[in-house]
Amino acid sequence: MSNVVLLSTRRLPPTYFDQVREDLGDQNLTIDVIGWVAPSAWVGDKVNSFTLIGPGRMPAAPAPEPEPAVESTDEAPDAVIAPEAVADPEAVVADEAKVAPAAADVAAAGPIPTAPTAPAAAPAAKPRPTGAKRVVKAVQWRARKARKVAGRMLPKAIKTSAPVKFLRGQRASNDLGKNYWERVLSRRDVMATIDQADVVIALDAGAIWAGWNLGQRKASTPVVLGLPAARRELDMMKVPTT
Repeated sequence: MSNVVLLSTRRLPPTYFDQVREDLGDQNLTIDVIGWVAPSAWVGDKVNSFTLIGPGRMPAAPAPEPEPAVESTDEAPDAVIAPEAVADPEAVVADEAKVAPAAADVAAAGPIPTAPTAPAAAPAAKPRPTGAKRVVKAVQWRARKARKVAGRMLPKAIKTSAPVKFLRGQRASNDLGKNYWERVLSRRDVMATIDQADVVIALDAGAIWAGWNLGQRKASTPVVLGLPAARRELDMMKVPTT
């Protein structure tokens, strides 16, 4: 049974891991995932482990289904009321005659005055920054204003052009790739999981930088990009050597 480690910066659904086993041709494949983003749902029954190294929280396991309630077939016997427990009608009339004058006196006295409620205290004003903090806040405000002005001055045709979108995407991908690799390298549990892998697979552009660095550090373990390349590596491991 082979063990693969998936490096991913995308949000993966639980059904994706069924597709991974099908594409790699091994339904008994052991899968460990090093993810920057939590999966879209609980994957505890799909993978051996899912280590989240980015922001967010892992989805909670689904609550177990409640057991069906067992209906009792035994009927309770009819309640029996003792004769002495029933009040005498004459005694009830006498008690109502005693209570009526007291209720009339309370109604004549009028409503009971309530104490006036104190007005809610106004929230304290947030203190303004002073000294060095005031200078920092002023510089940050001017920088935000300058970015807004520059964005308005740039023509929309340029902002939405393919080269600008490509450069923005490349910059975001590079930043994510570096952050992902730094987090992988700083986690001992992640590196221990990678050390046990037969093949390490980088699934997307954000994980390429981490895969390349792992390939330089671990020459004995194949580190590939994508599932087709991983399938070739696993097939080569199954071929007996002569």
